Parts: sequence; C-alpha cells; structure tokens
Amino acid sequence: MAKILIIDDDARLCQVLGEFLGDNGHEVTIALDGARGMNAARKNSPDLILCDLEMPGMTGQEVVVMMRQDDRLAETPVIYLSGCTDPERIRQSINVGGDDFIGKPAPYPVILDAVEARLRRQEQAQQRQRRRLKQTVEVVTNLVFDLDVDGGAAAEKSGKTPLAAGLSAEIVEQLRSTFGPALAASRPAADKSGPALLIKEGGRQQFLKISEVKAFLAFGEYSKVYWGGKGENVMFRKALKQWQQELPAGQFVRVHRNAIVNLAFLDRVETDAAQKQCVHLRGFGQVLQVSQRAKATLNRCLKEFTGNPKGKI
Repeated sequence: MAKILIIDDDARLCQVLGEFLGDNGHEVTIALDGARGMNAARKNSPDLILCDLEMPGMTGQEVVVMMRQDDRLAETPVIYLSGCTDPERIRQSINVGGDDFIGKPAPYPVILDAVEARLRRQEQAQQRQRRRLKQTVEVVTNLVFDLDVDGGAAAEKSGKTPLAAGLSAEIVEQLRSTFGPALAASRPAADKSGPALLIKEGGRQQFLKISEVKAFLAFGEYSKVYWGGKGENVMFRKALKQWQQELPAGQFVRVHRNAIVNLAFLDRVETDAAQKQCVHLRGFGQVLQVSQRAKATLNRCLKEFTGNPKGKI
C-alpha cells in the first residue's frame, strides 16, 4: 500500500479518483488547492503525488518547484493530472521536477497503471540507493580502519593504499582528520599495542585485536573472521589473499585455499582416516584440512612459532 496525495481543485474528481485508488489498495489524501497540498505533503510524506497543473492561487508547477526545494519532498514522484494541451507549458512543468503527465480526462485504470509504474520505479531507485549507501559505508569503514591502525601500515605493506578505493587524496585526508581521532579515542588502551579489526555487530562497533582471531575462512570474495569461545564470527568483503598479505607472518598460516589459521590457538595437527593432515584449533568447532602444498609451510611455521625443531604441539 502506498500513500498517495491528490492535489486538484475539482472536488468531484478527487472524491471519485480517491475512492478508486483506495479500492486498489492505496491510502489517499486529498487537497483542493496548491497551498493545502503543500501542507498535506509536508505533514504526511506521501509516496506519490497526483497534481493538477491549472489551479487558482498556487499552480501545480509552483507546487512542484516548492517541493523540490524541500529536502523531505525533493525525491517524491509527481504525476501531473491536467487538461492542459500547451506542449511548451507541459514541457516546462516536467523540467521543474515533474515525473509524468496524464491528460484529462483519463480513464481511472490508466491513471492507476501510471501510478503503480512510477511507484515501482521509485522503489527500484531506492533499492539502488540503499545498495550504494551500504557499499559506501563499507568502503569508508575499511578506509578509516586502515588510516587508524598503524597509520595504514598494513595496507602499505601489502602494496595497497586507501586510494585503491577510488577516493581522492583530499577526501582521504578529510576522512583521516575527521574520523581518525575519534576512532583512536574509542579504542581500549590495550588494543593500541597491536593491529586490530573494526567489528560491527547489531548496530555496535568494537575493535578486535588480530591476535584474538582464530581463523579466517573464505566465502568467494568474502571471508568470515572467527574469534571467541562461542564461534563468534563476522563477514568481511575481503578475500583470503588480501588477508594473507596483511596478517603477521609466521603466526597466521594459510593451510588451505579456503582457510587461514592462527597458530596461537593450535591444539593439534593430526592425520585423518583418509591420510589427510588436519588442524584442530582450541575453542573452534571445525576441523580444517591442510592442503598438500601447504604442508611444508605449516611445518616450517610450527617450528618457528613453537620453537620445537620437530614442529609439534
């Protein structure tokens, strides 16, 4: 159901068309002149407006000009419903911000089709906007994190910089000065001793030290980061290859194309019934298989990390 505002000085048309749209599942509000239409639009925030072009006092064109100057109504679709036949006047009315024009008289089913088509287009546009907003938040969050943690040293070490996100140096510097101090102040003192991840959970944000991460598992171009004793995890839009370049060498080992493990949480390495080498981490419910090509790297890192020449836990 959509909220529709009809602005027209023809009371009979408003009544009959309003009932028709209401019978087809929409909530309708009526205003009999432009001034009352603007008040109703500001009060009710309609999803779409049907507006006459020629009205005494404030014309439909003037209503739309005022709407487009109001942040609350700037994106609200407007369909003119008018008996005007002057092509130049119609063109001007569209140019100031109208979305469509239906000439009077028009069958009500035709009006309904135009209304629902415009509503679908508006919903599609809002979905695209939400996706872009989500992507922007992810880019900015990751960028701010890179700026905050070691001044972006991890990104520089991997050969990547925040500019890879496609943002200009001026914007990067503005983000650094705007968000950097606030993020640094919000981090617990203990976390400032080493690299950390910015974790978002249920609308909250927290910093998680890299040393507390148990494993990174691949999910296409995404990856899940696991920590804690209850399998806590969060999804990042970041491939394992990039994690591998940024994580402390020697402590985090890629044991398979789909998994990186933290040797600090290693419980044991054993061979299963199929003669496959497997890794068991403390407090981690999954058994991770070691690929053939990763065996040598794992054994070498075990020797270095544990100080045991046999590389055993």
